[in-house]
Amino acid sequence: MHYVRRSANTVLGPPPLYTGHSTGYTHASLVDHTSGSVHTGLSLNSLEAGGTIAPHVHSYEEGFYVLEGQPLVSIESQTYRLKPGDFGAVKVGMLHAWRNTGSGPGRWLQMAAPQPKPAGRERDTFFARSARLPSAAEAHDVDGSDPTPPALLGHFDVGQIPPPGEGRTGAGTLPGVFLKWMIDEQFGARHHRMLLIEYQPGVSIGLHDHTFEEAYYILTGAVQATLDGERYLVEAGDVVWTGVGCVHAFANVGSVPVQWLETFSPQPPAENVFRFMAEWEQRARDIEG
Repeated sequence: MHYVRRSANTVLGPPPLYTGHSTGYTHASLVDHTSGSVHTGLSLNSLEAGGTIAPHVHSYEEGFYVLEGQPLVSIESQTYRLKPGDFGAVKVGMLHAWRNTGSGPGRWLQMAAPQPKPAGRERDTFFARSARLPSAAEAHDVDGSDPTPPALLGHFDVGQIPPPGEGRTGAGTLPGVFLKWMIDEQFGARHHRMLLIEYQPGVSIGLHDHTFEEAYYILTGAVQATLDGERYLVEAGDVVWTGVGCVHAFANVGSVPVQWLETFSPQPPAENVFRFMAEWEQRARDIEG
């Protein structure tokens, strides 16, 4: 099972759950139960200048990556001034709130795992009766990429991707791919991963599947995605989701690098993360003769 959402179909609006608990806050659900997913809650979020989201907790884990603006986020007792490229994980039950004291909107991609409950089901978000909003006077900048409890925060943007052949960290043995793990088990997350990946022109990865769901938010460029035998050309702002067992592949058929944010949920097993179809066909030939 898979799902493709075009950027033209992404319309942000006020989330009903936050009525009376936010000002200037809009979001668009990109992947949820209506997409066929059972693990992933991916959304695009925006907070206009002067906007606020009241202190609250979730019974699920959240990860975020800032795309635009300089919103403030408070996590437990600390407040942080965010900027594009900053990312973080809010663990289950952590009190957090948002405020935008900047002159323009703040915008971020947000991942929730386990998947939030649909409207009308059991509650999984709870607003604090008495808690303060983030204060700019108390805000700290995010420094480096080392998580510092209670907040798990870091920074990585596309400008930090090294040129090909200059200290790039490849994805396994695949040349022409850069992969930066941001949120994972080592970072402190327990229910999901988030990474930034780049494919150089002409680079592809063969057909494979996983035991977990993946979501891909395209940042720049365009990539040809093969999903369950169907081909799609996805571009900046588009979203791809692959369910457990979806056989998929990607190829950069353009002339510029393609970059995207990718999420996993639940976290991958310790072994056999990839199941490449070509490798198993070769093994079948070896075994069967």
